Amino acid sequence: MDNRTDPVEIIARVSENDGKGRAFEVWLYKAAKEGWSVTVEATMVDEPGDQCGTVKIDGLKYRIRHAKRVRERVGYIQPGRDLTAAAVDIATGESDDIFWTWEFGHAAWADPIVEDHALPG
Repeated sequence: MDNRTDPVEIIARVSENDGKGRAFEVWLYKAAKEGWSVTVEATMVDEPGDQCGTVKIDGLKYRIRHAKRVRERVGYIQPGRDLTAAAVDIATGESDDIFWTWEFGHAAWADPIVEDHALPG
């Protein structure tokens, strides 16, 4: 039985600021760490859109994407309040003047490229 995480279940949390190139590298690293032998077929890190590249694993093709995908907790402070002062107050427990909510953050993941293969006959 193969106990490796399926490539479509590998999620690499990579900030939007780090870019698609870094997202592609981190996803490849995580796939290799899971024991997959990945062949890069193409990279698209400098092109518009969320696609980073295409890879092949055990004869199956995947499109690696980088976009908003994972939940992350985000805190907001009152408009006009000094960010550094608010951070110090929160860290020292002197203020709970922060609003927490959930947003989607960036990650890299693999989508299978499904090709319809008709059986002979």
